Amino acid sequence: MKLVLLLACQLMLAGWSVGAACAAPPLFHPGPQPAAITRIGQIQGSGAAATPGTYTIEALVTAVYANLAPGGFYVQESAASADADPATSNALFVVQAGATVKAGDLVRVTGTVLEGPAAPSSGQAVMTEPTVTVLSAGNPLPAFTVLPNATFSAAGLERYEGMRVQFSGPLTVTDVYNLQRRGELTLTPGGTLFQPTQFIDPNDNPATGTTSTGTSNIAAIRQYEAANLDRSILLDDGSAATNPQPIPYTDATYRTVRVGSTVEVLRGVLGYGFNQWRVQPLPAPEAPQLTVARPGVPAFGPLDLKLASFNVLNYFNGNGIGGGFPTSRGAKTLPDFAHQRSKIIRALVAINADIIGLTEIENDGTGPASAIQDLVNGLNQAAGAEVYAAVNDGGATQQPNNTDQIHCALIYKPAEVRLLGPALVAAVPGVFERPPLAQLFITRRKPRPDTVAVVINHFKSKGSGTGLNADQNDGQGGSNDRRRGQSRALVEFINTTVVPAGTRRVLCLGDYNANYEEDPIDILRAAGLVAVTPPTSASYVFKGLTGSLDHCIVTPNLVGFIDVHKWNINSFEPLFQQYDVAGEATDANSPFRSSDHDPVLIGLNFAGIRPANEAKARLFVYPTPTAGNRVYQLPASTGMLTLELGLPQGPPLLHLQGSGALLQAELNRYTAHLAPGIYVVQLRGKGLNQTQRVMKE
Repeated sequence: MKLVLLLACQLMLAGWSVGAACAAPPLFHPGPQPAAITRIGQIQGSGAAATPGTYTIEALVTAVYANLAPGGFYVQESAASADADPATSNALFVVQAGATVKAGDLVRVTGTVLEGPAAPSSGQAVMTEPTVTVLSAGNPLPAFTVLPNATFSAAGLERYEGMRVQFSGPLTVTDVYNLQRRGELTLTPGGTLFQPTQFIDPNDNPATGTTSTGTSNIAAIRQYEAANLDRSILLDDGSAATNPQPIPYTDATYRTVRVGSTVEVLRGVLGYGFNQWRVQPLPAPEAPQLTVARPGVPAFGPLDLKLASFNVLNYFNGNGIGGGFPTSRGAKTLPDFAHQRSKIIRALVAINADIIGLTEIENDGTGPASAIQDLVNGLNQAAGAEVYAAVNDGGATQQPNNTDQIHCALIYKPAEVRLLGPALVAAVPGVFERPPLAQLFITRRKPRPDTVAVVINHFKSKGSGTGLNADQNDGQGGSNDRRRGQSRALVEFINTTVVPAGTRRVLCLGDYNANYEEDPIDILRAAGLVAVTPPTSASYVFKGLTGSLDHCIVTPNLVGFIDVHKWNINSFEPLFQQYDVAGEATDANSPFRSSDHDPVLIGLNFAGIRPANEAKARLFVYPTPTAGNRVYQLPASTGMLTLELGLPQGPPLLHLQGSGALLQAELNRYTAHLAPGIYVVQLRGKGLNQTQRVMKE
């Protein structure tokens, strides 16, 4: 070719015309070369944040979320394209409003990667200002990465950011607070998340002690708090919308999701935002399916007396004749009050207790227009004429020694018990906002009557306090010193007023605003009283942590004659089921979410308690709050053993001797009559001297 061109040019120089044959050859100008493809794992790296910069990636679209803020889609490399480094994520979120890509599209995307606290990242690696080219469609998606439930740790999720993930087993709902507002549920693969002070005493180790001051065990509280966070993950709804309608994940039958509900199989895309790891849902058939079950009324064995305590959520009835709304603390309108009243009455009728202690009921006396009389009237309309009556606390218009707008009250069935003497109100000045109310009752069911005193309490709440009552960051909240003083005054009230009135058998019910291992309960233990519920029992959920502010505390002479259950109809339910949020949508015929605290149900049999489920194992190794309950088993032994079981404070309640096999076979039967709670087992034998705390449920 070069020779031809050279000859043509020579001929032209000689006068011959050869056109443009001797012009300079055209230069080749190629189009833009495609940018080099960077593997996502290289961008994500093994550190806490992605490496910022402009990149081109090729990956599969795994899910599109147009309604997130910002909207966009997740991409993940196929197994063949990924870097095979288990320490790096193979996925990214591409920020693109109105994205038209679909799951299964293979895309080439060029854009700017960033990861930081500000939008649009919000802590998640994102690619912004993308140029997207769809290379093919309908491709198989990457397999789900399995997250083992047993070793799950939120601290180790960075390597899976943006990827398709699946948990190895069921997850439990631990918080429903943001479900209505944000479409979010908090889940854990390890069961219920408890308040740390439900199991850990801030100043006693082991717990269930009697020390009520000090900070010797605060490190354990902090460790438990951190473990709770590390076991948690959010299930999002794939949208940034507030107040989504319909509310996602709700059960078709009950229109609710409860704490304790389960997700049998959770698959989704692992995202991050607002300082929390979250699973974004996938469409069917991978969409999350929740199992929701509501509990029936707890069953008891044969009883002489059934009691209950119930926080009635600021039950204010206006002026008692249909006006007076909005009230200062309770319902704002008459229709709202009708909903609240109906739900509470439904719950109390279902409980069907002979004696009921009430808290958070309006402190407006005992007259015909009072809140307490209004509730009694409603109960009698539902349960039968004159079934219930109110105990007169001596205050025609306001309870004596009460400085609050609410008070403690007692109602009872006159056909089942009669009053012994007048009601007793703690008279110590300056200690209680809502003083304890006590009444002695005599049973009517048997020819030989029994006498018992019931004290209903409502200690100062955790939400405020200054000075000594400021939150000490020890897990006990505000006003703990105030509650300690109220515990001491309650002990004095029992010893100097209640017992001298005619009985040594005393039940103290109500809202103590203190979890199982907190100082106010320790003070009652130190005085010889017994908390007859196990720490796994629950009556209140706060910030996704389950605890028990409501207790049954008794004199030790009742331990073998009492059984206690908490009916979780309220604290496990979402706020949007409550009358003042649901409004006209309130299910007024349901007892569920009639309050924010759960009622405590108590059964008494003065000849000895026999539980309804006597054959069921009820002794568990304590504590096992994170690993789940483990049935207590005696160690293997071929020789004779001596077993003593008693309260953490006090003499043994049970003394058994026999072979290990015999004691193991008979232990459940011999302890069936004991109240729920914490006990200490001491085992002695040849070469054996063992002490073990156990929890009876």
